[in-house]
Amino acid sequence: MTQKIPETPWYVVFTKPQKELQVVSLLEEKQLVVFLPEVYQKYRNKVQLRPLFPCYLFVQMDLDQVELGTVNYTPGVIKVVSNENTPLPLRHEVIEAIREEVKRLNESGGLPTEEFKEGERVRLRSGPLAGMEAVFLKHLAPRDRAIVLLRFLGRENQVEIDISEIEPKRRRGTRGRGRKIRYKDKKND
Repeated sequence: MTQKIPETPWYVVFTKPQKELQVVSLLEEKQLVVFLPEVYQKYRNKVQLRPLFPCYLFVQMDLDQVELGTVNYTPGVIKVVSNENTPLPLRHEVIEAIREEVKRLNESGGLPTEEFKEGERVRLRSGPLAGMEAVFLKHLAPRDRAIVLLRFLGRENQVEIDISEIEPKRRRGTRGRGRKIRYKDKKND
């Protein structure tokens, strides 16, 4: 009977905003294995490689051999994600699934981008308000966030939301019984 050798666990590292590449470089200098999932996405009007999970990366380390402070006190790092001061290890299957998804996304051209215009009606895709309609107000830079106007509890509220959590509101194509709807702006989804 052969005994399975345990693989070195992976941990999630929380970084300061836009310091992911700096942290990767510094941790690699410390001889640690680091994985920063990057996908092609539109940023500042150009398609470029950007972190899939902004402010997060993964490091593989054996805590019996590497002191936690080696990572936590690296410039740009906020902390290793923990539960009551105990770092939470990730299974290798999770890292492999992320690698596969990153590969798939990059081979298909990167993250899909939606261009929204001010005043356009949108629908929330996820979260507790999923399915609700809102009006797109503006993009927020440099992150992929936006402000939408949401009517909730009888009031209109401006809400800051991740751009990936909204989608265009689809128009109906017919009035029923096959009668087409003709919109004045000729846009028919």
